[in-house]
Amino acid sequence: MMNRSVRSKVGFGMALFAAVGLLAGTALAQMASAAAGGSDVLRIRKMAPVPNTKTPVFRTATASQASAKQPDWWRVMVEFETAPDWVDELEFTYYVYMKDQSNKGAEMMFRGAVTYVNVAKGRHYSDMFLHPSTLARMGRVEQVAVVVKAKGAVVATESTAQTANWWDRFAPIDGVLLNRAQTPFAFVDYDLYEQIKPAAAAR
Repeated sequence: MMNRSVRSKVGFGMALFAAVGLLAGTALAQMASAAAGGSDVLRIRKMAPVPNTKTPVFRTATASQASAKQPDWWRVMVEFETAPDWVDELEFTYYVYMKDQSNKGAEMMFRGAVTYVNVAKGRHYSDMFLHPSTLARMGRVEQVAVVVKAKGAVVATESTAQTANWWDRFAPIDGVLLNRAQTPFAFVDYDLYEQIKPAAAAR
């Protein structure tokens, strides 16, 4: 009777240990998948900086006061794929590391976020921009990363650096990185991009 009780406790303990191990393994697998660029919600296919992107020119009925010269923007583009039929919202947070050439190479880490709504299953694109004046002052981009969240959980990350979460080492500077709705590129290839969720109105 006593041996049977001991065996029962041992068997229960082994089953509990296996269950905990399985849950931990699943969690680690999900974390590894997101870190590698994807999950069962979203997978990043490619992230590519696009330097020297010229300002688009729009023809109007009145004469333009702008210079004939088209300044260079910096742009990073992410190609991604979603698996669910619909995703309510996807938040892309971009991190860009630069050295301020106007201030003895001081380190700067810019952060910009954009949220897309009603994202259908399939392949999509996201991008983020730096204004020409920022490039003129700072110089070239050193590193860039993107973190994607759905319902507050990280579903994918991508970075040009090998160091994990390198952006956490810096105090972020907001308001410098621009989503396409904040740039002259808003109406270029309009149907290629998802609807951007407007920023909440200030109260």
